[in-house]
Amino acid sequence: MIVVALQAQSSQELAQSESKWKKLIEKIVKVLEQVVLELQLDADTSSSGQILTLMGQIGNLKKEKDKMQRRAGWNTYFGFLKCTYADVLKIDGQFPSWISTQFSFEILELTNASLVGVIPSWLWETNPLLSYLNLSRNHLEGILSSNTSTWMQLEVLDVSRNAFSGHLPSMWSSHIFWLNLANNFFTGNIPPSLGKLSNLSILNLENNLFRGNIPPSLGKLSNLQMLNLANNNIARVIPMSLSNCSSLVILNLGNNTLEGSLPNEFSMLSELHALVVHNNNLNGSFPSLIINCSKLQVLDIGNNLFGGKIPTLIGNLSELKVLVMKENNFTGSIPLEMGQLMNLQILLLSSNHISSSIPHTIVFLQAMTKESQNGFILFNFQATYQVGLDMNAKGTYEHYTYILYTVTCMDLSNNELEGEVPSEIGNLKWLRLLNLSMNNLKGTIPNSLGEMHQLDSLDLSRNYFSGKIPLELQSLSYLGSLNLADNNLSGSIPQGPPMTTFGESSYSRNPNLWGCPLPKNCSWPHFLPPPPTVSINKRMRSTRYPWYEIALGLSYGAAFGGIMSLILLKTSWRRKYFIKVDTILKFLFPWMKNLTL
Repeated sequence: MIVVALQAQSSQELAQSESKWKKLIEKIVKVLEQVVLELQLDADTSSSGQILTLMGQIGNLKKEKDKMQRRAGWNTYFGFLKCTYADVLKIDGQFPSWISTQFSFEILELTNASLVGVIPSWLWETNPLLSYLNLSRNHLEGILSSNTSTWMQLEVLDVSRNAFSGHLPSMWSSHIFWLNLANNFFTGNIPPSLGKLSNLSILNLENNLFRGNIPPSLGKLSNLQMLNLANNNIARVIPMSLSNCSSLVILNLGNNTLEGSLPNEFSMLSELHALVVHNNNLNGSFPSLIINCSKLQVLDIGNNLFGGKIPTLIGNLSELKVLVMKENNFTGSIPLEMGQLMNLQILLLSSNHISSSIPHTIVFLQAMTKESQNGFILFNFQATYQVGLDMNAKGTYEHYTYILYTVTCMDLSNNELEGEVPSEIGNLKWLRLLNLSMNNLKGTIPNSLGEMHQLDSLDLSRNYFSGKIPLELQSLSYLGSLNLADNNLSGSIPQGPPMTTFGESSYSRNPNLWGCPLPKNCSWPHFLPPPPTVSINKRMRSTRYPWYEIALGLSYGAAFGGIMSLILLKTSWRRKYFIKVDTILKFLFPWMKNLTL
């Protein structure tokens, strides 16, 4: 969509050209009416010609304004321009030069417009009042200007998803509250001077090449609501001064090389909704300090060196939707209080040293028992933040950039769990991914699994399950991945869908299991109805009195014998027969014509 606004500033000498001034105002009103009524366009419409026509009209209006300005001294300028798709203004990759003829831009947004090259210097020189600049999702490159006058009025700067590089400027506008530089190639240390931006609310430096440590000066940002430093090369410890960011809602430090433990002072972050520190070298016990953060919805501490037991106080996090603790060194059992997390829809505890049995209270996770509202897990304050996770789906880890409310997952694999699976696990009817593989679970596979009709992936491999495969699993019509290998299952594999759609690897290494797709005892009677049987009396009659076969043989013999008798006894027939045979042979084999006896 494009939005164009005009603002008029009058002078003291309009009396000399009153008639022309009125005509000019009428044209401005007409243009504005066209903008409001005709140019509410979506990006995929084909009305770019109308926009170009209107821009031409505005250009003519400016020419008349220039004439008027020389007489009446009054000025017209574009207050703001917003263009979110290149095809609206037919931008061909270069920064639109006609913008350089405009003065006093306050808002400029050219997102996803296929812009290339560097930001021209005239953009700053001709627009000292620019407060909002969004150039995200383009192909711009180069370095950001270090000229301090460049940023003095900026309140919002978004140049994410480009190819900018180099070090960040050390000086910024004191008015800025939104700074998004994510998905670029910025290098060097994060400037400590960012801690002086007292109005800063959003700071997103994700997916760059920053190194060094997190500046302790960031703890001075009392208005900071989102701090995203994920996917960089940031090392050393997390400064405890970040606990002074009392307004912090999102803290993402994932995919770095941070070490040490989480500061105990983080318990002061009462507004925290999401804490993500996965893929670092953090250690210590479970961050019990987080228990005081009652608004926490996402806790991702996976792929670190945390250890110890999971505290029972985790049941107090009533708003928790995502809990990721995979690939750490946690021990002990899953606390019964885990069943109090009514909003939990993603539970990833894989690759730890958790023992004991699966608590029966886990079947009370309400978000996994019924359908939730559609949409993404995100947080709306001044920015939108999406939750992304690596989940083991269908045997391989896949990255989910957006987590739908309808996605539910439980992964307890690669632990030391023992005992039987609670028979009530079928109550988790809205669960889509269940992975209990690589444990010491035993007993039979619960029949109630057949009630989990939304299940898309089921992995029970490398355990000690015994008995038959429940026939109820045939009712899982959405099941796209099944792994029951490396158990002690026995009996025949159910031959109804979807069980017949899986390969041999889904059932292999179960010594007493047979039936297709396993080669063992995979014969006709196991997967097809038997052929129709013939009664003994009918079979005896057909072999004792074969009148039809005898009569047929005698008739063929009589016909053949009669013909041969005529040929042998009658000379004329015999001569014609041999002449015909000779002709046919010479036709088929021409070389026989030269043979003589």
